Amino acid sequence: MAEEQLDAAANGQDTQQPSMTLQHVFLKDCSFEAPGALGLDQSEGQPDMNMNLSQRVNQHGEGRYEVVLTVTVTAKQGETTAFIAEVHYGGIFLLQGFSEQQLPYVINVHCPNVLYPYARSQIANLIAAGGFFTPPLQPINFEAIFAQRVAEQQQQAGAAPDGAAGEPTAQ
Repeated sequence: MAEEQLDAAANGQDTQQPSMTLQHVFLKDCSFEAPGALGLDQSEGQPDMNMNLSQRVNQHGEGRYEVVLTVTVTAKQGETTAFIAEVHYGGIFLLQGFSEQQLPYVINVHCPNVLYPYARSQIANLIAAGGFFTPPLQPINFEAIFAQRVAEQQQQAGAAPDGAAGEPTAQ
């Protein structure tokens, strides 16, 4: 392996190994609202919870990406919203040596895997500070979510008429 890298370097080929470096992790924004807390019926037990995830990516220079994972937990008891807790957790990642095919996977699977434990902890703290019981927020399989999105995009591209999928064509 080392000999192959030396041979590649001698031939002028790039031998940079793919690497992901977390430069900074931070709480970008958070909020907690309990609009229906006074109207809850304690005899009905804990509210039903729903969790939504989203992600935003901004590139800042060569190979430097800001990835922001948003976790929103909404709890309802019947039609009454008990609370809404939302956390935006960000990380600055230096991604080097990845191919154009590998980069979406790294950004959509590995980066959220790093950020989710921070966001999950902050969500739990917000809910507890709001006076509600927090059931454990389960780990997320970001690889399965990414695979599902890729499959949906491929299915939509296959169902679209010629010229309608992907980049618009110049006329």
